[in-house]
Amino acid sequence: MPFRSLPLSLILALALPSPGVKGARPGSPHPSHPDYKLVWQDEFSGNKLDRSKWRAVDDPSRGAYGHGNGEAQAYLDAEGRTFRVKEGRLTVTAHYDPGAIYPLRDKSDGSVTKKTSGQDFASAKLTTEELHSFTYGIVEARIRNPIADRSEKTAIPVWPAFWMLPETSTAPYDGYWDKTALNEKREWARSTWPYSGEIDIMEMSGRATRLYHAGAVYHTSAKRWTVGHIGWYSHYRRYDGAIDPKQWVADQKLDGSLQPQPGQKSYVSGYHTYGCKWTADQLIFMLDGKEWGPGLKLGDHTRFGGKKIYRNYPFYLILNLAIGGNYFGVWGPEDPGPDKKRPNELYDFTQFPQSMQVDWVRVYQKP
Repeated sequence: MPFRSLPLSLILALALPSPGVKGARPGSPHPSHPDYKLVWQDEFSGNKLDRSKWRAVDDPSRGAYGHGNGEAQAYLDAEGRTFRVKEGRLTVTAHYDPGAIYPLRDKSDGSVTKKTSGQDFASAKLTTEELHSFTYGIVEARIRNPIADRSEKTAIPVWPAFWMLPETSTAPYDGYWDKTALNEKREWARSTWPYSGEIDIMEMSGRATRLYHAGAVYHTSAKRWTVGHIGWYSHYRRYDGAIDPKQWVADQKLDGSLQPQPGQKSYVSGYHTYGCKWTADQLIFMLDGKEWGPGLKLGDHTRFGGKKIYRNYPFYLILNLAIGGNYFGVWGPEDPGPDKKRPNELYDFTQFPQSMQVDWVRVYQKP
């Protein structure tokens, strides 16, 4: 075919994220499931986060950190630093903040009991909790997973995620962390998680960028304590399309093929659309508009200890960029690394800040 030069306007248009579908109109059909119509969206078209759609979690106000996974970041409501909206996208940025000191509290916005210096990173977690929640539908976000602000490198400790949790006020099931907490009615140890479920649409580790995880977490028993009764639908999709139904790697042993070799692409190379189709009968996950994996069947309630988990109650959306923690055995910067020595060899602080970019978030439902 003879070469023909392209007009500059076309070259620029091809370089923009999602040029053909940016700003999809309410009520428009889903591209691959036309019986689903667009009911909610954020195209991040302004210069500030739309606070009518999103809340920014602020850990110092909560006075609690780590989020149950030993994570190394503090989530800060610091628009312009840990997150920003500009040029049609949301950017969530994790910074290395050594020596930062944060308050510990006896409850959210309560008295400061002491302070902590154990969170060496600052990042953001945005949710639609108590603003917008949804029961069933297709939930999608077009995301480029984290790279360094000054290079194309991804830091090993990053843990980006797009996921959903049930609204606490309408979640039908709750319980206590362990049997002792139940017997003693320790209300601080009472939670709707995992009793009413969790939906993980996308999570990835910087330690394995040719792999991403989608799945669900739930409670498996009629008993009202968590320990020993957590269940997973957990599938990992390799960049070549292979599906591996394993849980996260927590022992720091890793297949080297999960990191790209020179010339190979991974889930940080560009934007992908990560999604989930949730019906009364099934949860099934989607990549770039196509369903993958066997899906989690919801009709067999014995899997959930007789509970009707994921049936007829709403979940809200979450976007966050965590650092470290137990996912893929990264842990914290002062913990032993795979070489069993301190500090953790998996941390290269020169690769921060790291930023995750979100082109849009959309929810489709059947009329």
